[in-house]
Amino acid sequence: MSSPIYSAAAILPCAGIGSRVGAARPKQFLDLGGKPVFQWSLDTLLGHPSIGQVVLVLGAGEEDALRELLSPALLAALEAGMIRLATGGAERWMSVRNGVEACKGEPDLVLIHDVARPFLAGRDVDAALEAAAQDGACTLALPATDTIKWAGPGNDPVVERTMDRRRVWLTQTPQAFRRSLLQECYRRPDLEAMGLTDEAGLCEACGHPVRLVPGADRLRKITGPEDLEWARWMAGRRSQ
Repeated sequence: MSSPIYSAAAILPCAGIGSRVGAARPKQFLDLGGKPVFQWSLDTLLGHPSIGQVVLVLGAGEEDALRELLSPALLAALEAGMIRLATGGAERWMSVRNGVEACKGEPDLVLIHDVARPFLAGRDVDAALEAAAQDGACTLALPATDTIKWAGPGNDPVVERTMDRRRVWLTQTPQAFRRSLLQECYRRPDLEAMGLTDEAGLCEACGHPVRLVPGADRLRKITGPEDLEWARWMAGRRSQ
């Protein structure tokens, strides 16, 4: 049975330095199996039947660098409006908000994905959009498999308690939401003081339930040099 088709836009936050990777340029622009890191997710989203547009949210002054990396086909998609550009903000939630505001028309759903998780699959998009259509907000996540310790603050922390890992989930992306729900949350006057790290947390803070959708190990995020080495190994396997 084929998956239902939704009216959806995708937001790809593509700003930031990514200094922990230790590269000379932002990690989203690094080569990964013959194409830049950001293009892996972009290709998957452009090929998905429910995604009518993809908004790339860039750091200030990064548009020229991005255009130099786009293939002729992607440049054509940019000119046709299938790819749209927005400028990032001082914090991640501001960048995503700018991306939502840059959407053309009124898609019912908005899907947000970290480009540093390059091995996105169509089935991940399907699962996120279905959950968001039903419940309004969702995030892909993995159940914790290690023992989780809650520790005190400081550079020399001491364990305060052991948590029940059966109730601990490790958040990934994509995350997906009804667009109207996100817009409602963005109207809160105290967003800058909330210390938000993702849109699922924004919805939680606004009192909206967030569905957990089982994620995948391949959605690991490129954060440090070892992650980049792993991603290049994965990309090599996929090209065989």
